[in-house]
Amino acid sequence: MGAHDIVERAQTLTESWPQHCIVCEPSELQPVYAHKGGAGITVTAHGVAAHSSTDRGASANFRIAPFLAEMAELAPIFKSEERFQNPLFDPPTNGFNMVISDGDTATNVTAARTVARLSIRAMPEACFEEAVQMVLDRAEAHGLEVQHRSVGPFFASADSPLAQAACRATGAPRAITVPYGTEAECYQEYMQALVLGPGSIAQAHTVGEWIAVAQLREAVEVYTRLIGDLCA
Repeated sequence: MGAHDIVERAQTLTESWPQHCIVCEPSELQPVYAHKGGAGITVTAHGVAAHSSTDRGASANFRIAPFLAEMAELAPIFKSEERFQNPLFDPPTNGFNMVISDGDTATNVTAARTVARLSIRAMPEACFEEAVQMVLDRAEAHGLEVQHRSVGPFFASADSPLAQAACRATGAPRAITVPYGTEAECYQEYMQALVLGPGSIAQAHTVGEWIAVAQLREAVEVYTRLIGDLCA
């Protein structure tokens, strides 16, 4: 969110865009020319809270249940049909996922509000917009409250001058794709962009996340060679 604000408002950038952009997300110092984007969809059902013995309540869980069943039917479709896949990525699927909460309502109370949050990862030429619309249509058909936000994928050229320079700086044979997302997608409209950073994504966004000191030191050398190649 902050990166999108920067490209719109930061005068240092907008008055004179740099030619190249390196996003330092952990990639184990492998040049990354493409990654997935995604959509976040929030579907909310409203009920009436009451003690279940009174029969005066209306459970939001029962109201959202038919929608949840349809999402369970969509999951194997998204994972198996080739039109929803892109073989350039590992895994090639859109990572369709759903989490549910009714606020830990007690079993003797009807749930007043149930929220399902769904995510779909975006890839080029993988019917991303269609997949999102399939979820939205089912939520709306059941009369549920729905909100969504989408961020497109980052997709540059594996043979761009920046990718080639990064391969020279790191010794990598070729730039790669990754399944996670970064803010590179919002810079790609303005600059040649690439993801290249120390550390592993496996350690990112976890308790006690860390980067090996050796990778940090190697990153300094890689960035120094890259700047010398592109800017000297």
